Amino acid sequence: MRRRLLVLAIGLSCGAHPNAPRARAEPATLEVRVDARDAHALAVEEHFVHAGTAKIELAEETRQGITRFQVERAGAWVSLDPQKLEARECIDDCKIRYVVDLAKVERSYEGVVAVGTSTFVAPTSSWLAHPSPTRGSFDITIDGSRDAPHGAFESVVFATGLRRTSDDPSRFVLPTNDFAEGSFAAFGNLRHRSIDAALSSIEIVVVGDATLTLSDEEIATWVREDAECVARLYQHFPVKRASVFIVPVEGSKGVVFGKVLSLGGASIIVLAGTELPAKETHRDWVLVHEMVHLGFPTMYGVRWLTEGLATYYEPVLRTRAGWHTREWLWDDFTQSMKRGIPPEGAELALDKRDTIDDAYWGGALFVMMVDVGIRAATSNKKSFDDVLHAVLGQGGDATVVWTMAELTEAARKETGTNVFGDLVERYATKGERIDLPRFFRDLGVSRDPKLELDDAAPLAAIRKSIEGSP
Repeated sequence: MRRRLLVLAIGLSCGAHPNAPRARAEPATLEVRVDARDAHALAVEEHFVHAGTAKIELAEETRQGITRFQVERAGAWVSLDPQKLEARECIDDCKIRYVVDLAKVERSYEGVVAVGTSTFVAPTSSWLAHPSPTRGSFDITIDGSRDAPHGAFESVVFATGLRRTSDDPSRFVLPTNDFAEGSFAAFGNLRHRSIDAALSSIEIVVVGDATLTLSDEEIATWVREDAECVARLYQHFPVKRASVFIVPVEGSKGVVFGKVLSLGGASIIVLAGTELPAKETHRDWVLVHEMVHLGFPTMYGVRWLTEGLATYYEPVLRTRAGWHTREWLWDDFTQSMKRGIPPEGAELALDKRDTIDDAYWGGALFVMMVDVGIRAATSNKKSFDDVLHAVLGQGGDATVVWTMAELTEAARKETGTNVFGDLVERYATKGERIDLPRFFRDLGVSRDPKLELDDAAPLAAIRKSIEGSP
């Protein structure tokens, strides 16, 4: 869900002659201090110098939670109506401050998630005002932030996945270009700890005070084992530091939702049932799916590729880890991949399709075809796994933005083929229909009605290499 933006009108404070030569823009300084110790009175102070803009934006739904909004004018603080926010003097040197009660902000899985009455998880963009158009980086100091300990969980009032600027646990940086995909932050009743997994540090944040069936050690084991499962694809966990926010859902036995925000710092939120047993964590797909995202660059306009990648690799990786059988994998694929095939007469080009099935299963089928195509073209010496290794080796994790052209070139160089580019043209741009039964038959997979695997099929060796069979 795209958050609607409230635009604060800011008048120009000086009247330069329209024909005067334009001075070089001074470097912007965007300093923020947040008192995060009370989620009902989240106090934010911002000082913008040379922001170079006549506008400031704030998520519209946040207006409902603002209990005070002030701007500094002539050395004095002037209060503004939260529902009719207007400000001036903010193009060169501007100070604003406001207080937000997160309990009064509109809630959704995509925005602010409330846990009880005093604990919240929210994207940074849902509560932080920012200049627009944006340039520079926020230098953010957050009172109440501290390092996650190794060992036992400890109680805190604030935690975030934002990227740190130093060893100081209260100092963070957020480039304004990354604002919309910043990171999650949690306020209120929290417990956190840090674990080492696959050459990375992962902060686990349990949000709220609900009692989980999982013990603290079982929570840590779940996150660590999922991270190590994903590391088998990337050869290590794809980012050096990540935060995983676990939000308990009363009465549920599974994980009901997950989401990644990464450009401002790698972070994942998972809504996990309070009755989720340890023996079922390997059966959960959500956390592995979200962790796969961390090893692939953020790409705009191709959700079918980013979601399709995680949808394809999640069951493959759990099968390679021995958590599922190869029969389970191919039974799942034969039943699910058909969801990515549009009905007769419908639009076929992935670039022009936008349903959930198109993004997840249409994209997963595309990634699977690329993987099979690369393996077939290279006599099974290369795969899409190798493309992901190469992209990550070039710094292409989820904290950076890539274009399709950059990804296509990386795939071509790594595999010595243009399989990826050709299939983008055929299935994403032009929209060819896929003969799914034949595709599976060539891999030696049939389901009529019982699943059968034919090791004598033309591409059976490729199928076995995908699933991790000897």
